[in-house]
Amino acid sequence: MRDVILASQNPQAADRIRAVLQSGQIFVADVYRSGAEVLSFASIRPDAVVICGRMPDMTAATLADTLPNGFDVIWLMPSGAAESGYRSNLIALHMPLNRMELLDTVRMLAAAESERLSPRKARSAETEAVLQKAKAALMARYSLSEREAHKLLQRRAMGTGQKLLQAAQAVLRETGSE
Repeated sequence: MRDVILASQNPQAADRIRAVLQSGQIFVADVYRSGAEVLSFASIRPDAVVICGRMPDMTAATLADTLPNGFDVIWLMPSGAAESGYRSNLIALHMPLNRMELLDTVRMLAAAESERLSPRKARSAETEAVLQKAKAALMARYSLSEREAHKLLQRRAMGTGQKLLQAAQAVLRETGSE
């Protein structure tokens, strides 16, 4: 399991998020007040899941762009805020938070360590092609952006207890896009 850390300039908000995570049996390794502190943490750790609220020195998107491979950012996005482009290591959860969606997302990302970091389990070109084809099918069927299609695919995988590749293959069977 990868470490889970919080980044928020508001200590009360960080305490509330920590309490939600602990109620779901997820341990929070530390709380940081700024993006610079998170980057300092990243300089000595190979990976982590960063749950990011408002920070004084950078946005969650900037943090996601700056962090090295192995770090994923969950952005606790204020309602009404616009997403700022797709990043493979950034997932936005809209406020007010859905407790179960937060817990499921953190669990999925924290457990993803072995798949992301192990060279034996790195995604093959074939696997990536299946995922891209499934996202394209979802985009066409439901008029979604690529990011929305990816999130839907992730939710299906989490909801059924499947790996992302298995969920993608199921989508391709359902849409007749095999």
